Amino acid sequence: MTFNLLTANKKQRTHPWRLRKRNIARIITALGPDVVGTQEANFRQLSELAELLPDYDFHGEGNLGRDMVHSDQSWFCATFFRRDRVRQLDAPGQSDTLWLSPTPEIPASSFNLGTRPRLVTWNKFELLGSGREFIFGTTHLEAVNRWHRKRSAEMLRRYVSDRVAELGSDIPVFLTGDFNAVADSPEIRAMADPRPGLEPLYDAWAEVRAGDCPVGCSDGETFRGLGLRDRVGRKLMGPRRIDYVFFRPRPLVRSVSRVDYADLEHRQQALPSDHYPVVAEFELAG
Repeated sequence: MTFNLLTANKKQRTHPWRLRKRNIARIITALGPDVVGTQEANFRQLSELAELLPDYDFHGEGNLGRDMVHSDQSWFCATFFRRDRVRQLDAPGQSDTLWLSPTPEIPASSFNLGTRPRLVTWNKFELLGSGREFIFGTTHLEAVNRWHRKRSAEMLRRYVSDRVAELGSDIPVFLTGDFNAVADSPEIRAMADPRPGLEPLYDAWAEVRAGDCPVGCSDGETFRGLGLRDRVGRKLMGPRRIDYVFFRPRPLVRSVSRVDYADLEHRQQALPSDHYPVVAEFELAG
């Protein structure tokens, strides 16, 4: 699952976190995904959500670096994982965090003219029972500058290519995130464009649902918005599918779907987020 949780610093009067977090937890508990890539929440939000998800642990990093870990301004890319289904293989402090910038090893670094530092966090997991290992990442790309997103897409593919070269071509890799770009944009096409030496990453939604949902249709929309300003923006820009589950190589994708809030619409204040989560099911050979 990929889920932009919406930072508590936004919409705090109209859609307070104290109400939203319980419905987020209900969604995750009901669907029971093995791994959930989250974006935008601060550490306090993640800790409170973890209290509501006793079957899950989480690991992540804030975009402002560890010195600012407790700042409500620090947006985390964090992964929740079910302890009864998967085991984290990274030693404490050894998972990979890269800032999407010219200096990816420097915390809180960014491209010039970006809206904020952006990052990706990667973890290595083992599927319990089968012993199958896989790499899972979550990221949140630049909101305004398309050039930054294109550079970030290339960096993400380069990291995946390096890990595949290290671990072998059979290693499954999953990348979730809010890419702030629609499916036909150059930055999303860059995730799978044939490039010498770069592993392609495939869009799970497009693999399963391309035939029944053309680009821009509301069925695949993942940014729903909250409040009048977002509704106006949606009318001007149209439906946008900007949240993705990417993967490689091509294992069997059993299903992929957007998780709607239809049964929550009567409680506008408690709507979980301004994004819909996307959940995909894969079959990994043992």
